[in-house]
Amino acid sequence: MADGSATDKDMITIITEECNGISQDSYDNTIDSIQACQLKCSCGRCGCLVGHGSYTRFVKTALGRIPLAIRRVQCSFCNATHALLLSGIVPYSQVPLVDHAAIASSYENGGSGMEAMDKNPELSPSQVFYIFSLYICLWRQRLLSEHIPLSPAHALTAPGLRCFGRQFMQIKSTRNVLFVPPT
Repeated sequence: MADGSATDKDMITIITEECNGISQDSYDNTIDSIQACQLKCSCGRCGCLVGHGSYTRFVKTALGRIPLAIRRVQCSFCNATHALLLSGIVPYSQVPLVDHAAIASSYENGGSGMEAMDKNPELSPSQVFYIFSLYICLWRQRLLSEHIPLSPAHALTAPGLRCFGRQFMQIKSTRNVLFVPPT
């Protein structure tokens, strides 16, 4: 899979200023504001990504469990496909980045993490415990070693990808390319 074959399923994470309010409209508006020629494939080439369909995933927000149509692009050079994710989305998780960060912050402040359920009633105690455990086992020392603060949540993405090749709290080591939109 590391050779860039057509079976690769990579990601491109697009930095957004805020990670609150994930919705299909905010996702579409952000993706539509980017020209495909600006995106870089994990093979290192720019200008070679073309639309390649979409898939539905769900995100648990304070407004409920919402479906998101995540767009995919494919590299015309190496055939790798990439999901286009906003920085407020944690790969392989239905829980938004802001809630992951709130649960981790709760640990650092002596809490149980369950406080996050007050702001997002879609979270279950088992999800909170799982995120709490992942943070302690896999992410806490990483953040401390690089002096990366947990707040603001939207500022966790870029250092996580640069230092560790993953979005904060991403559990699988799937390739994830950082894209910072021009201002």
